[in-house]
Formats: sequence, C-alpha cells, structure tokens
Amino acid sequence: MTQTKQLKAFITGATGFLGLHLCQQLLDNNWQVYALCRNKEKMSIKHKNLVIIEGDILAPKAIEKQLPINLDALFHTAASTNTWFKNNGMQTTTNITGTQNMLAMAKATNVKRFIHISSVVVFGIHTTLKNITETMPKAGKNSWINYVKTKTASENLVLNTKELDCVIINPTHIIGPGDKHNWARLIKMIATQKLPSIPNGAGSFVDVRDVVSGIIQVYHHGKTGENYLLGGTDMTFTKFVNAVANKLNVKATTVQLPNFLLMALAQTKNFISRLTNKEPDITPESATLISDLYACDAVKARVELNYQTRDFETTLNDTINFLKTIKLI
Repeated sequence: MTQTKQLKAFITGATGFLGLHLCQQLLDNNWQVYALCRNKEKMSIKHKNLVIIEGDILAPKAIEKQLPINLDALFHTAASTNTWFKNNGMQTTTNITGTQNMLAMAKATNVKRFIHISSVVVFGIHTTLKNITETMPKAGKNSWINYVKTKTASENLVLNTKELDCVIINPTHIIGPGDKHNWARLIKMIATQKLPSIPNGAGSFVDVRDVVSGIIQVYHHGKTGENYLLGGTDMTFTKFVNAVANKLNVKATTVQLPNFLLMALAQTKNFISRLTNKEPDITPESATLISDLYACDAVKARVELNYQTRDFETTLNDTINFLKTIKLI
C-alpha cells in the first residue's frame, strides 16, 4: 500500500481569525503546519503536527532559519486592516514590505505554491450596486483609503512575481465562530441596542470555515496567476442587522443616516482623534467601506474549485453561539 506524502505548509497571521481556522483545517487534513505567531501565547491550537514559529513578517531572516526547504505551500494571511490615518505608515510597511519579504523568503526556501489572501476591496468601492467578478479592473490601486490601496499593491506584487507559482484569494465579508473583533463588534452593538445607525452598504457574507475550505481547494486546483473571489450570501446591511436582531430577540434600530451625515460624523470624530490620539469608533475610511455596495456569487470558484458555502442562518447561529460562549454578548 502506497503511503500518501504528508503536505507541509507555512502560515502567516496564524493566530488571526482566518489564520486559526486555516491551521485547524489543514491539521484536520493531516498537513504539517508551521504557524507564524508574533506572540506564541495566542496560539490556541495544540497538535502534534503543529510547529509554532515566533516571529514577524518584517524580520524574514529569523523566520527562514526555522523553516525547512521545499514546503508545499505558503499561505500569506497576515495583513493590517487598519482604517485610522495615524496607523497608515505601519500598515503600509506590514502589507507591502511584509508581502515582499514573504515572496523573497518563499523563493529562498523553494516553496512550491504561494497563496496570497487578498480582499474584495481591491476591486474598489462602489456607490451603486455592482456584481463583483474577477475580470473587473483593480480600482483599489487609486483609492484614498490606505487599507484598500495597500491591499491592492500587495496583490500586484504577488501577481507580478514570475519566479513563484502564485494564486490570489479575494474573500468578501468573513463572519463565523472565532471572530472576536471584526463583525463581532457590530453584532455586540446590535445585541446591546447601541448601534447608532444601520450602514448603507451591501455585500456578500461568507462563513470563515467555507473560505478556508476554498483556500485549501485553491492549493490543489487553483490556476497559477489567477484570482478567486470567495463570497457567500449577498445582502444589504439592513437585512444583516435585522437578521441578527431577530436571532437575538432584540429590536433593531431603524436609524439609517445618509452617507453624507455618516461621513460628517466620521470626520468630526477623526478631527477629535488628532487631539486625543485615541482611535475613534468610526473614521472616514471605515464609513466609506461600510457604504460599499456590491454582490458576489463566486461563480469561478464554484466551477473551478467546487467551492461550496453553507446557508447564512447556520453561520449566524454558530457565530452567535460562539459569542455567547465567550460572553461577548
């Protein structure tokens, strides 16, 4: 009987929301996982096939010394999602220089496939509803929002690297169990009835576990140099907020500020933050991002990767149960 070769992967951002799920699914599929953690105490997974590497993508030589050569995959999930202007410099370094470092390290250690986790934002911010596809222009390169601009730039670095087998993943709004900071903050505001206004945007909400399954399928079946959008259930924020409120048996706010008023509020808070040096709960950048209007049915991934997504209600139930378990709501 032929022994199946054990695949080996290096994961950046391994203690993040997406990174932890990716580590777990790869381990469940018998991969050997080398997980990069800036703080190893944050790694909640214990497994015989998990090797924790303490380090930073901005110090690649220290990482390289701890890695074997000829890894099957490098999954680059680490990135800064900052939306406050005072952190833009560090975000640019993390997203662009960090990606350059990982590409160089992948070449030096002969990584077989480099899988870069980008974002739907590289396709730009839309004021009218657009159905996003992989063939659309990368309008994010001209964005005034540093997060959008740097994610687009880092993606382009990967796409322009000819010496590696690279594939790009563009997830949409990722939700699910394990999230403590991202959409969990919005759910907590709904639960405590402290959501001041429903965002005016629309997007595609996808379970983190489905995104991770899609990422692993990209390793096996994705085409070199291609983008794969990983979306889920398309809905407006009004529908999302009401679905959460109904599940929590609370009354959802009916307030929905026009975009110009939301932006005025964000600009005021941003100005105050210059004086207090404290990050505001809403910035002009975040106000713009939550006003984005798009849909995404991920046809390419469904056809080429057999990408599948669970229904939104299942994801929402699991997310809320997780948040209750950790007493966030």
